[in-house]
Order: sequence, then C-alpha cells, then structure tokens
Amino acid sequence: MATYTPKNILITGAAGFIASHVANRLVRNYPDYKIVVLDKLDYCSNLKNLIPSQSSPNFKFVKGDIGSADLVNYLLITESIDTIMHFAAQTHVDNSFGNSFEFTKNNIYGTHVLLEACKVTGQIRRFIHVSTDEVYGETDEDAVVGNHEASQLLPTNPYSATKAGAEMLVMAYGRSYGLPVITTRGNNVYGPNQFPEKLIPKFILLAMRGKVLPIHGDGTNVRSYLYCEDVAEAFEVILHKGEVGHVYNVGTKKERRVIDVAKDICKLFSMDPETSIKFVENRPFNDQRYFLDDQKLKNLGWSEQTVWEDGLKKTIEWYTQNPDWWGDVSGALLPHPRMLMMPGGRQFDSEEGKDTSYISSPNQTQMVVPTSKSSVSSQKPALKFLIYGRTGWIGGLLGQLCDKQGIPFEYGKGRLEDRSSLTADIRNIKPTHVFNAAGLTGRPNVDWCESHKTETIRTNVAGTLTLADVCREHGLLMLNFATGCIFEYDAGHPQGSGIGFKEEDIPNFTGSFYSKTKAMVTTLISLIRSNLSVS
Repeated sequence: MATYTPKNILITGAAGFIASHVANRLVRNYPDYKIVVLDKLDYCSNLKNLIPSQSSPNFKFVKGDIGSADLVNYLLITESIDTIMHFAAQTHVDNSFGNSFEFTKNNIYGTHVLLEACKVTGQIRRFIHVSTDEVYGETDEDAVVGNHEASQLLPTNPYSATKAGAEMLVMAYGRSYGLPVITTRGNNVYGPNQFPEKLIPKFILLAMRGKVLPIHGDGTNVRSYLYCEDVAEAFEVILHKGEVGHVYNVGTKKERRVIDVAKDICKLFSMDPETSIKFVENRPFNDQRYFLDDQKLKNLGWSEQTVWEDGLKKTIEWYTQNPDWWGDVSGALLPHPRMLMMPGGRQFDSEEGKDTSYISSPNQTQMVVPTSKSSVSSQKPALKFLIYGRTGWIGGLLGQLCDKQGIPFEYGKGRLEDRSSLTADIRNIKPTHVFNAAGLTGRPNVDWCESHKTETIRTNVAGTLTLADVCREHGLLMLNFATGCIFEYDAGHPQGSGIGFKEEDIPNFTGSFYSKTKAMVTTLISLIRSNLSVS
C-alpha cells in the first residue's frame, strides 16, 4: 500500500471541534510537517482549542474566511501548501432550519473557492474533504448493513443538503481537473472542546447546572458516536494511506438511542432520569437512524479504540474542569436554538420567544437570549448607524443591509467638507458608528475627475479627513469605504500570481486623478491614524 507524505498542510476550520484535535495531533506527531490552520473564528470556534500547538515551530494560525479567494490563493502560494484538509463548515442541523442560506454560503461556496484555488495554483497533491454521514439520509430501522461509500446520497435537511452539494463540487473538480481529492463521511463525534449546541456537551452542561435534559421527539432516534481522538487518528490514517478519488466512511457499528445517551449522563451525575429528562417538540424532520459500513477504513488499518463508557467519562471530566471554556452559552442550551450567525458574536433566535436582549461576556460580544416583553421596550437600540453616500451604490446598499437586519440608521445631510453640517448630523442623529461611502468617483466615469480636480480633492481628501476628525471629537468610530484602485500590478504582485496587496502597502497607482486622491487620503489616514477614529 502506497504511503503519502505531505510537507505543508492547510487545515480549514481548525479552531473548531474535530479539526482542532486533528491539527494538534499532526503538529505533535509530525514535527517535520508545517501545519497552517485557517479559521474565521465563528461562534463555535475557539483559539483555546489550539493551545497545545501554539508554541510549536511547525504551527501557524491565520484568521480568515475560506470564502475569500484572494486570501486562499495567497496562502496556498506563500505557504507552499501541498495538502488541504477541509473541515470548515456550518454543521448544526437546528441552525440550518433557522438560517439555511448561511450554510449554502459556508459549505458550498466556501468549498468551491478552495477547489478553484487548488485548480489555479496547480500545486495540491491531496485535497481531503470532510463530509458527514447525513448525506446518505435516513437508514432503514431494520437494516443490518450500513451505507457504504457508493450508496446514493439522499439528504433530508438544509445542512446535509449543502454538504452533499459540496461533495458534488469536489467530485467534479476531481474528474474534470484531475484534482487529487479524497472525501470522508463520518458518524457523530464527541469529546472535549465541542461547542455545546451538540447533544452530548449540551446534556453535560445542563446536568452540571442541575437542569432537565430536553429530548426532541420520543428519544428513540438512533445515532453512532465516536470519541474525538479516535476520529483524529482516522484522519491521520486517511491522510497517509487514503487513495485519491476514494470516499471513506468514518464510523462505528455501536449505536445508541438519544434517550439512552441522556440516561447514561444522568447516571454519571447521579440524577433521576424520570425527573431529569423532558421530551420536547421534534425537529421539522429528524432522521431516525444513520448507519455506516466502515470496513473500507478498517482495511487501511484504523479501528475504534475508545469504548463509550470511558469516552463519556473523559468528556464529562473535561467539561467539569473547564466550565467557562465557551463563555455564556445559555442560548445554545435551549431545546430549539436557531443561530443567526451574525458577524461579531453568537446570536440565537429561540423558538421559545422572539423577544431578545443582549448580554456580554469576556469571550463574546452579543449573545441573544429570551427576555420579557416589558424589558425590551425600555432598552435603547444597541446600534445606530450614520451613513454618508446615500445616492451612491455602496451607500444605498448599506442602507438596504441595515433595513434587512433591523439596524436603525439615517443618512447624513451634511457635506463632507462642511464641518458644521457634519457636527449637526451627529448631534441630531446620535449614532453609534459612522459609515463613509461618499466620494467623487466620476460622472459617468473617472475621466470626469480629470477636469474637476478641485471638487474631487475637496470631497475625497479634505472631506474624508474632516469627517474623521469630527468623529474623533465625538468619540465615534468611522468606517471609511475606500478603493483598491490605488494599486497596480508590479514585480512583487505579478498579474495572475494570486499575491495581493496588504493593508499596510503603499499605494503605487497614480494613473488617474481619482486614484491620486484616494491614495492621498489613504496615506494621510495611515500616518495620523492614532489621532483619528478610523477603520
């Protein structure tokens, strides 16, 4: 059996649960491998999951989104990546019923960006795509043989549908472009570091707090559970021994009903299951059973090592020793949470009440939990935006986004170069943030700026700096929407290389007066940033 030896591995979603165990294992066991991990630090990610690797010389963390093609191309080239282990995804079925488009964006589009980057750079020798047993759909209750790797994909919820769609892209790139792809489909995984929206850590944290354990439906749904370190070893084996073009099930024949999992946890916490378990409304569609044929992976030499009782005890011990690992997760412990997954924090839309209030903790900025209607009416809006550039495309789009998200905003009436009118706007509107999308870009194109240089520099340079200084006086953050037209390809950034300009790079394009003014204000802001409130 041929063995593959990687050099530089990119692991996506590595601050999440399963991927962090894989990353830590590879960093520890293979000091000659360079492990680069990419994670946007979404609500279920935590840098603390990677603490075992942070001091290792062969480890590098990059904060970023797999949906950013420029970033992905840059990483593949500058880090000489030859292997990708793609774990990054939205994974919680409950959340997919509440915000299915976010799953399409992350799971399908994000995967597509990675695949296209692999095609363009042409240097990837292995692309391991991490999927799920849920793509097979529901297994018959009386089936004695599990789904094998060639079984039909019949997903039943938005989450599994997006994972199946991502698999189709992976398969297509393998066949059309010869990309060396491998796909895995795994059973449920449990263990330390798992975000408590999932069944086992949710039950453990509720038991730690002396609360009842909510079970969807009647609790007869059957699942198979693998301990996280066994799964990390499975990926280690697939990385080195997996065959290109193949699919591998990562599973176990040992199945458990949800009600039995709850009873086992009650037993370990000395709780009476009769009074500590509560049956709640079921999901819109809750597959009765997932059952895998895992023989193909066993043929590579892998086998499950951790028995259920030992793994559950280890998991409970970890959560009792690390009760604040995730900060405030009360919203995730609801029977039917719906994660809105908005940037900047963990937000839940609970089916038990649409009214919400914001609470803060050191590890997160906004967690939404149910509250009474009487308290909501007395609270002021958490955000209010003042936007300049109403008639422009970006300014108009910002207003539409605020409308969609229910964020209060108003367009500024003052002109950027008129300090008194800007001050009046701020006093009248009382914003929490200022967005500047105003500027002269040309009518109908940048050629207009060549013959109207005074107006252009007055608005784009003097106006922007005036607004920034007024915001500074009032303690407001101003977000300035600039342009990439201040850069052009050069020796350090050749066309088609995927090497982009960084935020701190000096503008190098002065081919138009419009670009000159934009470069001028960018340079000036960078020089006096400490005296301004600008982002």
